[in-house]
Amino acid sequence: MRIRKKAIAALALGALLVSLALGSPAWANGVVRVQQTDGSVREYPQTAMRWNGQTLWLHSADGKGVLEITTAACSDADNLVRCLPYAITLHQSGAKRPIAVEHGTIYMNFSSEAHHVPYSSELLGAHHLLVAVRTQHGTYISVRGNVDEVKQ
Repeated sequence: MRIRKKAIAALALGALLVSLALGSPAWANGVVRVQQTDGSVREYPQTAMRWNGQTLWLHSADGKGVLEITTAACSDADNLVRCLPYAITLHQSGAKRPIAVEHGTIYMNFSSEAHHVPYSSELLGAHHLLVAVRTQHGTYISVRGNVDEVKQ
């Protein structure tokens, strides 16, 4: 319960900081990278990233696709918020397609300064997020960028 309260407090503070720092939710500055089991890679630059409660919404720049990542078990992790993704849904062409998650982690930095990702040399900038997911089909989804909008 204590960890959950800290995560909620961090997200609330992050919402305030992000709204002050970013101003415009149209400020898309993220990249989604999808690597299939055959080794092929597709990148989606200028992805809009929105955090709403326990859900991360990733909107492609061309407006043709939305990736919805629902999280659980959020906790503090050395000045970052760490969440475990448990459901992913691709919204495309009016249809919803569930994507089974094998494992993954989401790190969010809602502070105004950069912090290291635990057990890594990776530095996560202010108001940034980092996502690494492996699907049950062996596809790797990674996301990096600024959070455009935060809502509780």
